Amino acid sequence: MGSRTLAVFDFDHTITSWDTAARFFVWLIRRNLWKLGIVLAVLPLLGPLLVFRRTRKVPLRFGAWVATLGISHARLRVLARAHLSEVLEQGEKFVRDDALARINHHLAEGHEVVVATGSLEVLAREILLAEGLSAVIVVGSSVRRYFGGMVVLEHCFGEHKIPMLAARGFAEPWDFVYSDHQADLPLLLRGKKRYLVNPQPSCASRLIAELGATATVVSWS
Repeated sequence: MGSRTLAVFDFDHTITSWDTAARFFVWLIRRNLWKLGIVLAVLPLLGPLLVFRRTRKVPLRFGAWVATLGISHARLRVLARAHLSEVLEQGEKFVRDDALARINHHLAEGHEVVVATGSLEVLAREILLAEGLSAVIVVGSSVRRYFGGMVVLEHCFGEHKIPMLAARGFAEPWDFVYSDHQADLPLLLRGKKRYLVNPQPSCASRLIAELGATATVVSWS
């Protein structure tokens, strides 16, 4: 890394207040009655799997596949922009004010800022561009075509964020790491300064048990 100072941020529930990819996929499904019909038809079968963490990914991935049926990569970007515009027109914000202030602080100090997210990279990038954060690099999840829809190609989640960051030229250790979730413990352990952003109580307990006094809990709005 040389003399670079690098700040790594998680995205959903850290910079944003919700799961951006999930909301985007729901929006895509609601735009088409036939896609909504498919989801409702299989809900009795796949719905119960949402209750358990180990099986939750099955209905979620199916929902993402249905949402992207008939959509190309180029069209996905166009739709991401349309979704973003609609949310902003409704008076909602994607990026928390405190997150925006912290990112701009790092940039003003000459630090490099990278977002490592399980959300779609194309979606996260469009959101940050809308906030004027074009200098922020996004390392996120990618998708590939599969039987008319899209499925995960590379999921930037948990420990897998580490090699994905390294492949883009951002090898550990990092100077600052921000996250809300225990899945990012491997990421936080490799940060010199570690920040837990609005963590749920159970998550905070687990992370603090691992990180001790090296972690700083912050409340962002």
